[in-house]
Amino acid sequence: MTDASPAPSDDGAPRLDRPRLATLATTQLVAGIGVAAGVSVGALLAEEIAGTAAWSGLPQTAMVLGSALAAVPLARLAGRRGRRVALTTGYGLAAVGAALAFAAGTMRVLPLLLVGMLITGGGMAAGLQARFAATDGVPDSLRGRVLSVVVWASAVGAVAGPNLLSPGTKLGEALGVTALAGPWLFAVASLALAAIGIALLLRDPRPVAPPAARSIVRTLADLWAHPSGRLGLTAMATGHAVMVGIMAMSSVHLHGHGSTLTFIGIVISAHVAGMYALAPVFGWMTDRLGPWAAVGVGASLLLIGAGLTAVSGRIDAAGGMHGHAEGFATAGLVLIGLGWSAATIAAATLVSVLSHEGTASPTDVQGVADLTMGIAGASAGALSGVALAAWGYDGLSIAGAVLLLPLVWELVRARRLDSAHTHALEG
Repeated sequence: MTDASPAPSDDGAPRLDRPRLATLATTQLVAGIGVAAGVSVGALLAEEIAGTAAWSGLPQTAMVLGSALAAVPLARLAGRRGRRVALTTGYGLAAVGAALAFAAGTMRVLPLLLVGMLITGGGMAAGLQARFAATDGVPDSLRGRVLSVVVWASAVGAVAGPNLLSPGTKLGEALGVTALAGPWLFAVASLALAAIGIALLLRDPRPVAPPAARSIVRTLADLWAHPSGRLGLTAMATGHAVMVGIMAMSSVHLHGHGSTLTFIGIVISAHVAGMYALAPVFGWMTDRLGPWAAVGVGASLLLIGAGLTAVSGRIDAAGGMHGHAEGFATAGLVLIGLGWSAATIAAATLVSVLSHEGTASPTDVQGVADLTMGIAGASAGALSGVALAAWGYDGLSIAGAVLLLPLVWELVRARRLDSAHTHALEG
């Protein structure tokens, strides 16, 4: 395994490998353009090909499912061959998937689009693994902030991606193919560039002998048995499910009520900015106030955001002014992005710390956590289109708020455990 500490400084303390962190952050920025471009156009392209909004949630579902399926294999590859090989493989596969999605758009074949987005999900898995890679050899007191740097770097690329929707469609028209296939060309280029950048520039820490491999079930059980691991897994799963479920159908809902593609691109960009732009703040909060507090902030923001998107859906359902609905949807999606950021950064920090304390390979533990997160998101995405068709955007948003109940329960449980521990110390 290559998950070893970097060379110590003169005083014997671990030294942060800044060039390595810069490489991870920069390539994550570039890859973010491709992933965000695919997310923003996938639902609309599926709706255009299938002729119904009921199928529009499948591309996002396939992408998140691909991320989940790739999480453990890429993590184990990182354990055997190093982060550089694993991340290069993930981004490279994602570029191939984006090329298949472009071909599917030009030929108007929905199954091929889903296959392409499934493979593109490997890029999401690589991006998630990159945030854990940044914590290799870093003291526990700094893990939240270092992890958040890589998450924050995704902001520029992820915000730029949806804004390529309009020029991407013009590119598609200029090439004589389906307009909504055009943005996938930007995805192919950015993901391939990220893969090349990792392959050429990333340095792995000195290798050490890897621990014996453990099954996914045993690793998951060990994580769940620890209070911090249980909160981390719950926060990652529920936060991701709420974000994916509501966000995946937002473009379909807004477009169906008359919003322009330019406006939709701006709204998705604002949402993605919420997901990444304040990541360093939430990383600092995690390290200074504790992951439990940061998860609580994230849960609160997710709940308020879901409430605002529900109001947006109710206004449209009642035939009100769509401009007001657009305002509530925008505010809600920004808050959902912020809540996702706070919850997942704190949760990933909990998992990162625990992964280095046990006897299992850290990359295996991290991969299982990302697998759990991906399955939750994929499930939410799979049901989001059906929920939108059956209950409307307001009903979908309320369902998202209900998904937060297990996280609220874990936070209450954690508070009780902390209180009991404090009383025991005072006694």
